[in-house]
Amino acid sequence: MSGIKALLRRNPLIDTLINLRGNARACIYTEPLWGVPVNLYLPLAAKYMEALGLDNVKIGVVVTVYLLSQMLFSLIGGVMTDRLGRRWTTVIADVFAWIIPFLLWMNAQGFAWFVIAAAFNGANRISENSFGLLMVEDTPRHLLVSLYAFLNIATLLAGFAAPLTSLLVSRFPLVSVMRGLYFFAFLSMALKMYLLHRLTRETAAGEARKRELRGKPLGYALRGSGRVLRSMFRKRELMLVLGIMSCVMVIRSATENFWPLLLTGGLGIGEESLPLLSGLRSVVMLVGYFTLSQRLSPKRFFKPIGIGLSILFLLHLMLFLLPRNAAFLVFPGVVAEAVALSMLIPLFSSLQMLLLDQSERARMFGFSLAFSLLVTSPFGTLNGFLSKWHLALPMLLSALLALAALFLLMKLRAALDVETLDEPETANA
Repeated sequence: MSGIKALLRRNPLIDTLINLRGNARACIYTEPLWGVPVNLYLPLAAKYMEALGLDNVKIGVVVTVYLLSQMLFSLIGGVMTDRLGRRWTTVIADVFAWIIPFLLWMNAQGFAWFVIAAAFNGANRISENSFGLLMVEDTPRHLLVSLYAFLNIATLLAGFAAPLTSLLVSRFPLVSVMRGLYFFAFLSMALKMYLLHRLTRETAAGEARKRELRGKPLGYALRGSGRVLRSMFRKRELMLVLGIMSCVMVIRSATENFWPLLLTGGLGIGEESLPLLSGLRSVVMLVGYFTLSQRLSPKRFFKPIGIGLSILFLLHLMLFLLPRNAAFLVFPGVVAEAVALSMLIPLFSSLQMLLLDQSERARMFGFSLAFSLLVTSPFGTLNGFLSKWHLALPMLLSALLALAALFLLMKLRAALDVETLDEPETANA
């Protein structure tokens, strides 16, 4: 047993996972209870909506409602996180963001159900804010990339269950399978919320903000929001990072909602193959996190982000041009996309967190999310119309957005002094 442990410790990422303590440990160890069930149903979500009578434009409207809801909740996320604390905000927001939507999706009968669920689901931007701060605020800064890699690894474990989902879809009606997956997600999320709240404590920064705001009117918590916004907009490096992230958010949204429709409607790939493709993506990303993320650092961001964005550009251009008789190329394309995302996701999250003002991190994090979502929200409906005209057009738009992100990356390289990414480390929780 000791020999196996010594072998595992040779991988820095695994060694970090074993030695996590405090809030970071609780956040990472409970994350699979959310990530696994969500990634089991996600590959089939668009087909589920289609099976219940939604066309491409209505699916696009649902996506836009979701993005707008995220934007609105992002605006209050920082204030709520400061006023109630990181722990309680996470619990309350998760009820609205996941528990209620899971019940709505499980019993959905048509378009209105999905619109209402999307409006509630946008509250995940509040819990993303509070959960992120709960995880990182009492944790050494040099562990940030590893922590965000772990968060995504926790969701990728669903890839190993993808064959089971494919088997279910091949033997039972899609709608029945999806209702069962949503019920499983509801139970799993309820358990995660309970465990996370029991195993964490409020961060030092969270306690300080709660004391500062205790007994004060809501207007006091909002005081200075204009100053925080101006400070955010004046940080050119942060705005460039948010611009790149916004492009990738639209690309990932198109992949989640319109890529399955292209594969089944335009390229002739069966519905039962969608979970397998998603599982392949998950497994490759999992390998990528363990082999690549340990070599990533916010100070050396340019090359890996550039490679990742270039892969996304070539992949989505290929999907736009791909003829039906070459549909097999989707499989190596999924592998390439997984490699790209395993580099992009942890680096984006780390860069964003390090560029926020430490004293106003909660509010600035919420405002930065709101800005990104304001920019990206129209693309849901736009991709819906594009998909109705031609199933592959959302992939062309994604390719163009990857090019735009590469341009912003060049600007970021010139603007960002990597030495500013250094911060004094806090003690490990």
